[in-house]
Amino acid sequence: MADTEDTDHTVELSLDASEYERLQALDGDPESVLAEALERELGVREQMAVAEARRAGEVDSPHGGPAAGSAPESPVGAMLGWEVVSVGEGEATLAMDAGARFANRGGPVQGGIITALADTATGFAFGTTLEPDESTTNLELKVNFLRPVFEDRLEASATVVNRGRTLGLVECSVRNSEGKLVARLSTTYMVLRGERAEGR
Repeated sequence: MADTEDTDHTVELSLDASEYERLQALDGDPESVLAEALERELGVREQMAVAEARRAGEVDSPHGGPAAGSAPESPVGAMLGWEVVSVGEGEATLAMDAGARFANRGGPVQGGIITALADTATGFAFGTTLEPDESTTNLELKVNFLRPVFEDRLEASATVVNRGRTLGLVECSVRNSEGKLVARLSTTYMVLRGERAEGR
């Protein structure tokens, strides 16, 4: 079989006139819009396959999250473009570029997007405290939104403030590129063991 690793492939895509006009109205280069959409969708589908393999027990599910500088290993992380800034014992920081793609009808970034970023940061932080035979699920999440975000880089920094045998509490601050507090979130986690920890 020939080595095609460095070979580009051409795929034809047919668009009707209205679809092509809509692409041109959004961006002067329809090809770049399609290329970006394809790259994003491939990332999501690759992480969907990894998630399915984890559920089936075909791959390990390490605690605490991926290495700094990488993307979170999840379909939603790939879809929203999260980046892992740091993960340490009882701490984790994630970032994302938030803009019009994630806006409400009125313009600001939808609160659920900010919550999802912070929720994942708390999960990574709490995950670093788990033993190999433990897993976790969250019992409660509370978030306060303190200022709107329109187009900005967001950073969610989470810290485990209490880790008991059964329950844990993690707090997370989400800040914009100026360091201003955008949202504050707290999550209560339950530690799972034995059969209850399987498949999580």
